[in-house]
Amino acid sequence: MLADLLQSLQSLDVPQGAELSFVFVENDSVLTITDLVEDFHKRTGWPARAVLETRPGISYARNAAIEAALEGGSDWLAFVDDDEQVRHDWLRQLLAGAKDASAQLAGGPVVPVAPAMGCSDDETDVLAYYVRAAKVSNARKLGAMTVGRRFDLATNNWLADLAAIDASGLRFDPDFGLSGGGDTDFSRRAHKAGLTLAWVPQAIVTEEVATARLSKAYIVERARAQTIAKYQMAKVERPRMAIITAISQVVSKGLSGAFCVATWPVFGRYSYHRGFRSLGIAQGFLAGLRGENQAFYTQVTGD
Repeated sequence: MLADLLQSLQSLDVPQGAELSFVFVENDSVLTITDLVEDFHKRTGWPARAVLETRPGISYARNAAIEAALEGGSDWLAFVDDDEQVRHDWLRQLLAGAKDASAQLAGGPVVPVAPAMGCSDDETDVLAYYVRAAKVSNARKLGAMTVGRRFDLATNNWLADLAAIDASGLRFDPDFGLSGGGDTDFSRRAHKAGLTLAWVPQAIVTEEVATARLSKAYIVERARAQTIAKYQMAKVERPRMAIITAISQVVSKGLSGAFCVATWPVFGRYSYHRGFRSLGIAQGFLAGLRGENQAFYTQVTGD
């Protein structure tokens, strides 16, 4: 997947007046991607280096990228995940959108695509749900930006003004390193610090969804993990309200999820899968109330 990402990156349009450099962070005990990165540098001529972050957790990896970019004197830092591919105009659109909105933090859509090896009918059904859910999420974020409401940005398609990030002392919280949710936490703290956030619908990347993620069980488990992380964030800010909200959500999401699953012949397959997501959210709130944590990123999926 990293090789596919590198192949797409080499076709990037360079924004006018910009100079590109690349940092690839490997979160493991040894550095294994050096040859891939060096080949990318030779093919493109752009500065590129591999960085090893041995502390396990996606927050440490993200922070390593920030520090490397600051050390290199970069003005902006863009993130994509290693299981994605970018369109040739991705970076140009993302930077232009951030500047047009006078934003210090910007994000764009991630479009799910089928795995290269193909997938079964059931897996194709789940993929169709992901595609539609992504469109709904994208529309909501664009609407939130338009009316000035807070919205969350994920680092799977992300651009930050490094001077603003550094001046605000913003870094990814290691407490979310294995649970997920660290980018949501970062985004919310950035908004609270007064940074302007923007949504750039033209800045598109695609994500090849691993077959291990094309199941109802994965929908439930990911929703559960995300909910635990968001509950923990809410509990820090307003403990009493977080508990009350969690109790109500266990009931409402549990009932609505069961209803959607049971009535899918009437309301369709999208509602069916949304039902499983609601059940995962209910489980996540219940787990949070019980004091459980979630090490979602201890298992690697994909090739």
